[in-house]
Amino acid sequence: MKKNIGVLNLILIFIVFIVLDQLTKQWAIENLFIEFKSIEVTSFLSMTPVWNKGISFGFFQDSGELGRYGFTAFAFIMGAWLIWSSFKLPRYSSFGFMLISSGAIGNAIDRIIYGKVVDFIDFHINDFHWPAFNLADTIIFIGASLFLFNQFFSIEGSYYEK
Repeated sequence: MKKNIGVLNLILIFIVFIVLDQLTKQWAIENLFIEFKSIEVTSFLSMTPVWNKGISFGFFQDSGELGRYGFTAFAFIMGAWLIWSSFKLPRYSSFGFMLISSGAIGNAIDRIIYGKVVDFIDFHINDFHWPAFNLADTIIFIGASLFLFNQFFSIEGSYYEK
């Protein structure tokens, strides 16, 4: 039996994660970007300011205005589709879709405000650095993982079940 989260709960999830994402980015701007300083949290984690004009892992950094507006439009279109689709999915898949959507919209908001995305979480081992990311990227990853886990292991049924 499929259990849905409910429309109001999904919308609340969407709003909460966008707000959390924007709050963490505002903290990063106020504490890291003004002087472009890095804060070492542990030997493998730093808070380091990075402006990302591209997409994941810094791809398409030189995409210019077309990339800025194209990536923003794509994020809003996909976010709207994910939100719409999530209303008819089982609980874990709909939660995953809402996380993906809120992360995508959170990064799109950055593109509207700054023309680029605020990244600041920097995992590294010595001089090897994973590409910097933010809470929205983490939310997208968790949402996609949750959705795929439900699809492969059929916790509550597949996305494709009728």
